[in-house]
Parts: sequence; structure tokens; C-alpha cells
Amino acid sequence: MRTVVINALNLGKFHRYWLEHFQLRRRIFVERLEWDLPEDGDLEFDSFDTPAAHYVVALDEDDHVCALSRLVPTTSPYMIETLWPEWPGPACPKSPKIWEATRFGCSAELNAAQRKDAISSLFRTIYEFGQNRDLDHFLMVMPQFIFERLIRRAGYDVDYIGDARKFDGVPTRLGRVNIAQAQMPHMPVLRPDYPATLLHHNA
Repeated sequence: MRTVVINALNLGKFHRYWLEHFQLRRRIFVERLEWDLPEDGDLEFDSFDTPAAHYVVALDEDDHVCALSRLVPTTSPYMIETLWPEWPGPACPKSPKIWEATRFGCSAELNAAQRKDAISSLFRTIYEFGQNRDLDHFLMVMPQFIFERLIRRAGYDVDYIGDARKFDGVPTRLGRVNIAQAQMPHMPVLRPDYPATLLHHNA
């Protein structure tokens, strides 16, 4: 599945995908999961959607956004630092080599095979983004079962930071996904009932 990384420099070229990404975020997080998030019309966005943000989107066969994630450098204000400043430890990281990855999700209209392809393509592109920028790691907040059943099983190097917490009753971890200048891990085959959204409240 084709992916695109959108940022402030190429926004003119990928403006349609950028808008579709915000529309899909609203369908996933506001309409389906019923989270209390900022919205305007059919768009969902928050204070971390700044020029520093990069958006990784996967495109379906009709050239529409079907999966997404947001990447933010920790040198800019980021979600973990703002919402849970005590979770990473004594101080939240501020480094050009550490980025936060949030707002993971994919369209409920995808079937199991398409969902597997979209998620695999999304993570592969995020990992390559980290390699190309010589990043040390990404910070991600996800349900623990996502880290265990999908990310670690695929061969990604994950370290947990701090304690486990519950969001909407789901055990959730702050994870450090380490980036190595090595061969790309591969996603496992997903079960047909694998959830269409990957994240927890506020992610």
C-alpha cells in the first residue's frame, strides 16, 4: 500500500491527503470512539497539529487516506509532555533525535487483508522516517496488547517506560520504539477480528 509523509514543506502538493487525514481522524476518534476532542466541521485536530508535525498516511486503491499517524519532534510541544508530564520520569525528553508518534488509526471500511496492509505500510514508513533522520527512538502510548501482539511480534525493539495505566479500562503503556540502522522488521499477519483503530483515549 502506498504511503505519503506530509509536512509543512510539501503541504501544497499533498493538501487533499492532509484534509482527508483530518476527516478520517474525526470519523475514527470523534464519531466512532466518541472521544471529546477539538473539531471543526468534519475535521478533528488539536494543539499539536502545528507546522512541526509530520503526517504519515496510507492510501487505498482509490487514492484516499485509509490509515494515519502523526509524528511530532520532542523539541516542540507534544502530547505526552503536556498530558502526562510525570509518566516518562523526572523530565520529559527534549531532543531532535526523539519524536512522538500518536493518532494511529485506520478506516473501519477496510477488510482484514487491507487493514493488515495499511498498518504494516504505516509502521514501515514511520520506521524508515526514523532511520532516514537518524533518530534514536519514537515515544508511543498504546494499549499493551498492541505493543505485544503487533509491534514486538513484528520484530520492533520496544522498551516500556514508567508504569502501566488504564484508559477506558484498557491497560496502556508508554513505549520507546528504538530505531536501528538495520533491516526493517516485518509485521505479522493480523487476525480477521483485529481492531480497526489502534489507540486509546487521547492518543
